[in-house]
Amino acid sequence: MSAPEGLAVHLVEQAGARAPRVVLVHGLGSAASTWSLVVPHLAAEHRLVLPDLPGHGESPPVDDVGEMSPRALGRRLHRLARRFAQQDGRPVHLVGHSLGGWACLEAAADDGAATGRPGARPAVATVTALTPAGLWAAPRRRPPLLPTGQQFARWAARLPVDVTASAWGRALAFGATSAAPRRLPPEVARTAVAAVAAAAGYAAADAGIAAGLFERAGQVRVPVAVVAGRRDRVVPPSHLLRERAPAHARWLEWDDCGHVPAWDRPADVAALVREQVAQAAHAAHAVHAVEEAEQVEAEEGR
Repeated sequence: MSAPEGLAVHLVEQAGARAPRVVLVHGLGSAASTWSLVVPHLAAEHRLVLPDLPGHGESPPVDDVGEMSPRALGRRLHRLARRFAQQDGRPVHLVGHSLGGWACLEAAADDGAATGRPGARPAVATVTALTPAGLWAAPRRRPPLLPTGQQFARWAARLPVDVTASAWGRALAFGATSAAPRRLPPEVARTAVAAVAAAAGYAAADAGIAAGLFERAGQVRVPVAVVAGRRDRVVPPSHLLRERAPAHARWLEWDDCGHVPAWDRPADVAALVREQVAQAAHAAHAVHAVEEAEQVEAEEGR
């Protein structure tokens, strides 16, 4: 499916028409395929939307490198969320990893600003940010180890042998991103290397990450969960500051988890998403009950 935002969007819609909509947003140099271990845990009860960010996966690159900043990507995601929310009649749940987590927070901030206007309906229900970029004290040159990521992937792609086929090769390729690289399924590792090597938007997105930080926590009104991996070597927990996240956010630090929780703990990622969806549904039900009670009281008072 091609969306107006210039994004290639992959849909998994085996769940019923009333199932909640969950948007899964990948990180720098990755693609929708990064969620392959999570999708089976969620697909039966959720309609899934997996976009490729510009210059990643099947999405074409953008001409303006400024459009690759997390703020600009967040605007695209917010418009995408609004499109699905209007189609479904209810807001969607955003789940993002690393750069994608930062972009989801920006989208939620845009939504918070928009819903402050009279008559505006929310497009975002919750945000789940997995090892997100941007929650640091000041703009940084770049997160540790990222500059070599695409260089290594392109070198590996040129080799006459598949380095991801063996456990030692996966340990070499993903030692910085996974807490257990040897246990990664070879197909997941192979697809990840290919995605990074082919990502035309990698350099611009990397520059966007390095140039700023998330500064709009106060505009995020929806439930937020932030996950830090205690074995993350790309964005270590020491670089994630709770005060940069929305004040009401749940802050979780997971053992045996590196930079990509969708690889190291896919079942736990799915469980957290289900919790977020359930929390939003409970809150919406409570609001509806109050509105109904107020309507009955008003009618009885006439």
